[in-house]
Amino acid sequence: MSIKMGTVKVVWRNLILAPIWFLIALISIISYFIIQGMDESDISEQIITKIPVILLIAQLLMLIYLLISTRKIGFDVVKDGWKAEKRKIPIDIIGGIVTGVILAITYIYYLSPLQQFLQHRFGDYVPAGETMTSLGMHSMAFFIANVLLAPFVEESLYRNFAMREFLKQYGPVQSIVLTSVMFGLMHWLGGFWYIILTGLLVGVPLAMITIQRGNLIWAFTAHVVLNSIEFSHISSL
Repeated sequence: MSIKMGTVKVVWRNLILAPIWFLIALISIISYFIIQGMDESDISEQIITKIPVILLIAQLLMLIYLLISTRKIGFDVVKDGWKAEKRKIPIDIIGGIVTGVILAITYIYYLSPLQQFLQHRFGDYVPAGETMTSLGMHSMAFFIANVLLAPFVEESLYRNFAMREFLKQYGPVQSIVLTSVMFGLMHWLGGFWYIILTGLLVGVPLAMITIQRGNLIWAFTAHVVLNSIEFSHISSL
């Protein structure tokens, strides 16, 4: 097996495991409640309140596995993908801030209502509006998971490691589609329509920006700004 093919397999393992880490975190919380002797109805109610904790656990598992699995193939999540010409860094940061604000406004005022409309109209495995309600609980865990960890972990996996290797194996269009689809699937806790909207709203534009700029700074900044505004909005509800 060549190093190249071995690296692609590592990429796919990380991408496939990403949504599974959330399932493992969910099952772990449920198992804890069962051991505590909690009733099934009470467990369902408690799980909703523990979504931020599940997100935090899953983000940590994603990061740990990414670090371990890429150690032997020479990928450095701290160094690779972050280098840029000094004259371009301010442009990337400002562009990221503007992009993050645009994405946040678009999601909060247009796509979030659209998501709830689609949930009411066509159904979903997550009740309409439940995602926002659950994320507002355990605000510290949600802040750590969504603002401090998620931008770095998710950009390192999807727009850095996966994108870099996919571009060697596939064309730009295929790489954008693959990373965006897998990025959307990672958000399955938010429901079917959330998967689609996240992949399209965040996955596609950030993948295109990363290819265009040749580094993660713009995409990472946009992700931090988007999640920070989302956190502030949800916390105020």
